[in-house]
Amino acid sequence: MTDVVALIDGFNVYHALDKSRYGGHPYRKYKWINYWKLAECFVPKSDIVSEVRWFTAEVPREWRGGDEKRERHLRLMRANEDQGVLIVRGRFRPVVKTYKGHKYSTYEEKRTDVAIAVALVSLAYQKAFNKMILMTGDSDVIPAIKEAKRVYPSGIILNVVPIERRAKALKKYVDQQITMRVKHLQASRFPNTLILSSGKSVLCPSGWKE
Repeated sequence: MTDVVALIDGFNVYHALDKSRYGGHPYRKYKWINYWKLAECFVPKSDIVSEVRWFTAEVPREWRGGDEKRERHLRLMRANEDQGVLIVRGRFRPVVKTYKGHKYSTYEEKRTDVAIAVALVSLAYQKAFNKMILMTGDSDVIPAIKEAKRVYPSGIILNVVPIERRAKALKKYVDQQITMRVKHLQASRFPNTLILSSGKSVLCPSGWKE
């Protein structure tokens, strides 16, 4: 029996589900995802997933379509919190960018990458897991993986790469790398109407329905 902790890069997964590299949006319905169940897809049934941390940030209302996006996100957060998922919140910061000589205002998500790295290293120093699921395709986390393996070489780090993404740079630093497949998403999607432990219901946002 192995204790498993999962760290999930929410925006890395979200953007992989938003649009296929081959065109269209075949994975959007899987945004309505149970992250605890998704983590369980990548370890044997004999392993015990003891903690799932989902790193994400609430969309600002000021963003174009922000109210609608924020409401979808809040529903997903309520659904996952009810399943025991720990939500680690970052934030969006307003920035000014330039495109072809024209400046425009937008928002950038901040703190998530650093928060994941800190969590990974901290858990390794504590030897708080036998196996770690690191769900991301972002190579920025490599220094944290290297430090975690240095201080806790027997701790197994399993990198789950979001669907249709590639993470060749990560592969040599982890013990195993698995690519997310449709079957994993199908096994983890919430029902369109989810009954919470409180007895209240949460409805799948219309844009994510099957």
